[in-house]
Amino acid sequence: MNVATRITAATAVVVALASSSYAIVDLRSRRAERRAGLEREARAVATALRFDIEAAPSVFRAPSDAAIRDLNRAAGGWKVTVLPSSRRATAADDSATSAQLRRLNAMVQVSRPGADIEAGLYYYDLPIRAASERGGDPETVGMLEIARSADVIDTTSDDLWRVVTLLSLVVGLTTVMVGVFAMRLVSRPITKLLSGIGDVAKGDLSHVILSERDDEIGALATRFNEMTFSLRESRGETQRQNEAKLALEQRLGQTEKLATLGQLAAEIAHEVGTPLNVIAGRARSIQRKSKDPEAVEKNSEIIAEQTARITRIIQRLLDFTRRKVGAAPPAEVNLNDIAQSTIELLAGQFASARVRVRFDRSEPARVAGDSDRLQQVLINLLLNAVQAMPEGGALAVETGTVRRARPGLEGSAEQDFATIAVADTGVGIPPGIRDRIFDPFYTTKEGRGGTGLGLAVVSGIVKEHDGWIDVEDGKPAGTVFRVYLPR
Repeated sequence: MNVATRITAATAVVVALASSSYAIVDLRSRRAERRAGLEREARAVATALRFDIEAAPSVFRAPSDAAIRDLNRAAGGWKVTVLPSSRRATAADDSATSAQLRRLNAMVQVSRPGADIEAGLYYYDLPIRAASERGGDPETVGMLEIARSADVIDTTSDDLWRVVTLLSLVVGLTTVMVGVFAMRLVSRPITKLLSGIGDVAKGDLSHVILSERDDEIGALATRFNEMTFSLRESRGETQRQNEAKLALEQRLGQTEKLATLGQLAAEIAHEVGTPLNVIAGRARSIQRKSKDPEAVEKNSEIIAEQTARITRIIQRLLDFTRRKVGAAPPAEVNLNDIAQSTIELLAGQFASARVRVRFDRSEPARVAGDSDRLQQVLINLLLNAVQAMPEGGALAVETGTVRRARPGLEGSAEQDFATIAVADTGVGIPPGIRDRIFDPFYTTKEGRGGTGLGLAVVSGIVKEHDGWIDVEDGKPAGTVFRVYLPR
């Protein structure tokens, strides 16, 4: 299906939906108008009849067949029913239905007009008042009801045919006009452009497209011509190059490309893997708790956050491959907030690995840096701790502040540092390899999905924030990673 056809079909659908919506609203509006008109007519007729009845009480107290016929003739097509209040306690018969007796009872109690549709009839009720035998204000002594078939309110076949005909004409004319314009203004220029691209793909760089219009398609034609000109120039330059030099440049270019692709693939495999695991865990949690709206909403928010995180990770990798210099300015980051949110993100992994988590916080624990990258540090440390406890265990996260000198600069002035520690009860790290755990591509998880980049990434991020990491033996077992960052 070409572009013109798609545009035409989309326009036809939109016009049909819009016209149908208008038609429905119009039909409902006409029905409402007819009902309002019927109610006005009923009110006027009933008011006039009540005046006649209240002026001649005998007609009301003992309404004869002749009197009722006179009232029906005066009502002009409305069926008239007169019920005195004494009928409230009687049973339904030919002169009054059970619904009319029910309305009579309500009318005597409330004494106000009523109108509605019941059993295909539109009725209008008015109370009939007479002077009280005990004197005082008039009281309601009965009910006057006029009724007519409710069919006059409903949409007529003429209305439906008129709407359907108008709708068909609007949709048909709009579709034809849009199809013609789309074919001339969009489809034909694109076809010419595709023909030129096909010639270029076959090696014919002499193809030129005339730019007949001053719009986006005309701009495409101009850019296409510029591209073919550049390609012709590039081809001529390439043919003048020495074959040996060209071969060398190709080898160097291929080597650099493979090196960049290798680093990019490794970074993506590790950096994106963590949020993908979080997304998978939260998706399974949504599946298990699909009937809990709060859990579904919370897990959906976490999935959205991790999806945005993947986007930022890929953007950072692309910035690296493009040799983009500079970094985002540091902002104030609360390590307690990062730790709390990260623990919540990985709650599914902790539960499935049978790991108990404890979080001990101190206030304040604020540093200047990038919250996303600091969260990546904590995520990697927590996941490494979980993997170090294959049979389950306990995991402690602790934030704090300390005043000390930097390692290797013990004689220098002390300064304040914020710390965040991750302690596990796992298998620990042998002393012989402790100095190598931060080396890129060094891993003790061969064959189990390890890339050797996790702790290398952690070390790099911490150094970017002018901090360092200490590794200690846990008590009584396990490992403690303690991160120091300048406050």
